[in-house]
Amino acid sequence: MFKWLFGEKSVGWLGIDLGSSAIKVVELAKREERFYLTNYAVAQFKSESIFKVDELKEEEVASILKALISRAQLKNKVASLSLPVDKTFSTLIDLPAMPEQELSAAISFEAHKYVPVPLEEVVLDWTMIPPVGEEKSKTASGDKNQSVEPAAAPSTIQVLLVAVPKEIINRLTKIAKLAGLEVAALEQEAFSLARSLIGNDRSVYLMADLGRRSVDLIVVDGGFVKMSHNCESVGREVILMEIDRIVNIYQMRYNKKIEQCVLTGGRSREKELADFLNGKLKIPVRVGDPFARVNKNSLLDPVLQEIGPSLAVAAGLAMRGN
Repeated sequence: MFKWLFGEKSVGWLGIDLGSSAIKVVELAKREERFYLTNYAVAQFKSESIFKVDELKEEEVASILKALISRAQLKNKVASLSLPVDKTFSTLIDLPAMPEQELSAAISFEAHKYVPVPLEEVVLDWTMIPPVGEEKSKTASGDKNQSVEPAAAPSTIQVLLVAVPKEIINRLTKIAKLAGLEVAALEQEAFSLARSLIGNDRSVYLMADLGRRSVDLIVVDGGFVKMSHNCESVGREVILMEIDRIVNIYQMRYNKKIEQCVLTGGRSREKELADFLNGKLKIPVRVGDPFARVNKNSLLDPVLQEIGPSLAVAAGLAMRGN
């Protein structure tokens, strides 16, 4: 398994989102089990032209990132970096229950069926999704003194498989090295968003990450990312159609209702788009706040209310720290 994805948490709290149109950095500290926002920084053109980070050379991105860190006087040099949803692959796999020592080989064998590129070109990682439900009593009397037996072990297990192209990993690690940073973790944006916007909430959410060039739709159920989909069109009618499609697929497949749609990303503050989705979707819609559970200077509230959603990935990455 690739420990940078699902392995141990990092010791630093610097999150770096190398988005398609901007570079965003969030620095957090932690005191008494609470996160504190110590700093943030954004590099983006102010004109109408789009800053295509993914089209720049590694040296160019590293130069911008290094200057951004220096100018903002960010203290940490250990960072977690984002992996774009549209440049990675993830899926849920159902497997027969088996001993953990056999699971790795089984997943590697099954991966050939799901990963659309040769396996030698990617790094695979996986994590088990715990079964839904709690222990059930086999007695109906309600007597507290009677024993409660655990539910029978499931006959199948569910595994979340992630495949990351090696060229993406090499690019990001090279950028970090050139910028003078140590990479603590590489993480798909879907997991970062779930951490900053949903946290420990066990409800079923659909997150819509509304970017300038594409939209990521992510279903989070019980605190786990269960589905992710990238849509290249940013037209509001297409976004609506894709959200409806993902909601219907998920609800039919798992017989569970998606309870809320959380908007995030740079376009989530566009009132016309938010109002349109709120009026058309059959589920409640709200704009996510990645700093809702983070202590911060109250003077920053007006600014973070405006740009906070665009920092959700970077904030989630910074929250990986212990």
